[in-house]
Amino acid sequence: MKNLTLTKLAVLAVSGFLSATAANAATILVNFETVPVEPTGPSTFGAAGPMQTITVAGIASFTGGVILGNETNLPAQSFGTPPNVYATAGFGDITLSSTLTIAFNAAFPVTEASFPVFNGATQVESYIIDAFNGASLVASQTLSNLPANGSSGYGIADITAAKITSVTIAPSALTATCCNGWDFSIDSVALNEPVQQAFTPEPGTITLLGLGVCAAFGFARRRK
Repeated sequence: MKNLTLTKLAVLAVSGFLSATAANAATILVNFETVPVEPTGPSTFGAAGPMQTITVAGIASFTGGVILGNETNLPAQSFGTPPNVYATAGFGDITLSSTLTIAFNAAFPVTEASFPVFNGATQVESYIIDAFNGASLVASQTLSNLPANGSSGYGIADITAAKITSVTIAPSALTATCCNGWDFSIDSVALNEPVQQAFTPEPGTITLLGLGVCAAFGFARRRK
């Protein structure tokens, strides 16, 4: 009877672990180094050149900016994944936009987008993050008064809606005198979960896996 109970516990724990893993199957973290695979970019906008469209196959495309690696004067990268970020600035190539756009593949449903926004300007700036379903605005968030880049100015965007097909990130006003209107970057774009959670394993999942392993080990020992 004890062996049967242990067997059931092991099966339930492992099944719970697999269910938790399946529930997270639609989450992804775009870091611009390994997802998608990208080489380390140049450290300055001058060296980066024209706007780059970055595509994560079957998931999303990013437009409006360029990849910078170990960016010069980048604020402290809280929730960032060095070396690369996706960035734009008014003093960069003429093809760079003051708005970064993330467009999602229709085959990958998105209900949440979460990521850090780094203020590259040398003055306080605010940024607006808008989420769209087609042409309809479905959610909006304002990151108000982010400190200058020298003061590690950044904020966490976390925007949710029943269906999101695209997200835009832009300054609330193009008034940054340091950089011809704007200078900012994004990184670590977590889809369908908060970026903080993407950086931290779920305790429940770890516990379930541990229970399954321990129960299975205990059952094996009792059978000897």
